[in-house]
Amino acid sequence: MNKYKSILFIFLIAFLAGTRTFAQDNKVALINTFIDKANQSGAFNGNILIADGGKVIIRKSIGYADASKKIPLNTQYRFHIGSIAKEFDAVGIMMLQEQGKLNIHDKVSVFFPELPRWASTISIKNLLQYTSGLPEVKYKTVRSDADNWKDLQSLEKLDFDPGSRYAYNNNNTFLRRRIIEKATGISFNQFVQQNMLKVAGIGNGMVDPVDSDPLIARSFNNEFKQDGLEVPISGWTCLNIDDFYKWSQCINNFCLIKPASTAEIIIPFAADQQSGLGGGEVKGNKVITHTHDGSAIHYQALLTTDASKGRTIIILSNQRQGNVYEIANAIQAILDNKPYQELPKIGIK
Repeated sequence: MNKYKSILFIFLIAFLAGTRTFAQDNKVALINTFIDKANQSGAFNGNILIADGGKVIIRKSIGYADASKKIPLNTQYRFHIGSIAKEFDAVGIMMLQEQGKLNIHDKVSVFFPELPRWASTISIKNLLQYTSGLPEVKYKTVRSDADNWKDLQSLEKLDFDPGSRYAYNNNNTFLRRRIIEKATGISFNQFVQQNMLKVAGIGNGMVDPVDSDPLIARSFNNEFKQDGLEVPISGWTCLNIDDFYKWSQCINNFCLIKPASTAEIIIPFAADQQSGLGGGEVKGNKVITHTHDGSAIHYQALLTTDASKGRTIIILSNQRQGNVYEIANAIQAILDNKPYQELPKIGIK
């Protein structure tokens, strides 16, 4: 009797495992069909990685690598990830605090006494939470870090008292990167490559790519007019889809900074605002959620993690349609066996 029970038990386990595999395969097929339709309707051009239950179930490239329509994308192509690249300077700041090279309560004037009086009122934490009162970079006239530095040196007054309000802008990011350089004595590019990408096992990431660099997905609009790679301020890390997943796992596994440091830069100043890691939740020694989106010219990216489901969705597009959250929501719905919406057709010329 025990022998028959053992055989039945083994059969049931195999049957249930097969059922789960079939269900997962069906979800993968539905997601692939959804992405294919999105591309055919002009709603998505780019790369997508999906992990569910702690395992990668989809790595997909669809569309073109540039505006020529001659080069198909593959998973080796690196993308600008817009504001998500700010995670590298935020994590870098916390790394340096853990090493005793700075404190997030230090004022900007500690590192740059040559800046005007307002620098003695802004803390690094204000920069991390976008509560510094600094105005936005003057993109119409700024063409380099040197241009932006001159603007800061001539800035007479902040927009508001540091810590009193929230204003998301890139002067906060700019100063975070300059503080890292001041505290380490090396360029921000070098710091990211040597102390972050290498440690996280990221072999193909790069900062501020140029035209001659290979495997850079080039962004373009709906008329297939291609954008340049020039940036007004430096320090933008570009990743391919697999390295982006490694970065996400690095955040979740605290491979560069401790849980307390992670919580410091993932919890925003107030609800519906952003901090250094975008937004999310850390409980104890676990990242519960982590969501961050970014865009630059016609690039758009989204990272969303839900630890309770072992789920990560990464979306990289080089023909921005402003719909990455809609794509992620549809994927989430399919994975959760819920109804989902197809994306509307986009007018592509």
